[in-house]
Amino acid sequence: MQVKKKSDAYKKINLGRKSNNKIIFSFLVTFILISGTLPIVLAKHEDTLVITFDPNADIDIDVSNATYDFGTVLSDVWTNTTGEYFTLYNNGTIAMDTAINCSNITQEGNMSLNTSAQAPQQDEFAIYIQDLTTEGYLNESLTPPNAYHTYFDQDLAPSGSKTFDICLLIGVNISANHSSQTTTITFRGSEHTP
Repeated sequence: MQVKKKSDAYKKINLGRKSNNKIIFSFLVTFILISGTLPIVLAKHEDTLVITFDPNADIDIDVSNATYDFGTVLSDVWTNTTGEYFTLYNNGTIAMDTAINCSNITQEGNMSLNTSAQAPQQDEFAIYIQDLTTEGYLNESLTPPNAYHTYFDQDLAPSGSKTFDICLLIGVNISANHSSQTTTITFRGSEHTP
């Protein structure tokens, strides 16, 4: 009888342990499920947040008036626009430096640009920029093609503008009575570098 009682007691103890194991197991499963849905802050010392942005700084150069006709010009006599006829605009969002270039030959092919900053020779013309930060003669693009040699204006603020004039001189000798000649002056803006 005593053996039977011990066996019954043993069974009750084992049933109690199994019941406790089920409770502990249920608790662990519940804890794991809850912790998976909540942020864990235990034993974490730092975290990161990634942000992305796109800086938008641009150069937007504009020159007006876009054309000018000097009409009939005399050899070896400077002919100038007056009253700061042209305007250089910085429509961009950062300060701008401006380089200027000129075609090395007229579109008609009869006259070429004098790049020596001296008196033009036969069938040559010279162009001088006046009233920008740096005044001076325009140089053709030598090497590489379409290179710009000088910054004629510097540090023009966003939404800023400057007026200027263009002066033209043709050489004393002309080989023929050429038709009207046309050349193109190009303005290139870049970010201001102190």
